[in-house]
Amino acid sequence: MVYIFGYGSLIDADCRQRTFPGEHAYPARLKGFQRYWSGLKSVGDRSAVVICPSEDSSVNGVLIPFDERFIDDLDQRECDYNRVLLSQDQLELLDPLPHSATKIYTYVAKELWRPADETPILQSYLDVCLRGCLEVSEHYAREFLHSTEFWVSHWEDDRNAPRYPRAENLDALCLEKIDSILNDMAHLQAHSPLPQR
Repeated sequence: MVYIFGYGSLIDADCRQRTFPGEHAYPARLKGFQRYWSGLKSVGDRSAVVICPSEDSSVNGVLIPFDERFIDDLDQRECDYNRVLLSQDQLELLDPLPHSATKIYTYVAKELWRPADETPILQSYLDVCLRGCLEVSEHYAREFLHSTEFWVSHWEDDRNAPRYPRAENLDALCLEKIDSILNDMAHLQAHSPLPQR
């Protein structure tokens, strides 16, 4: 069985199913990588999360069973990233996998730079990532926030007119929970500003 390790918008079931048929995903942590906010060359007007090698770090995400027939579609979606093959010992499984993995891929940043005025962090994208984490647990959503670097003041509250193209079907209860988590984590502001709700 082939798996994709998703650590951003691919954590969210609704979002990943826009690119390929998404079966149930399994929470896991990838060791030896750090997650960052970074601008993206392909879009040029917003930031997204990326990962880069970092020996003492890890990121939470999900392992998604994947049909390799859709690999070109996913590569196109993730064109700002290099697809890399992982080894099983790089992963900490939080739920058992139903089938042993023959291959595990993830996507690593080709380039990394901090968000700026012209490439802000979009609330609509953050909402999708956190909704995916909340499908695992509230703790998982908080871990996502804590384990992501390059939080900056350059963010845009675009909920009323989402600029992230896959930000749909976000219900009011989910958004209320996301706002509660962001408000609770205001102490992170001293080092890396989070959106204030």
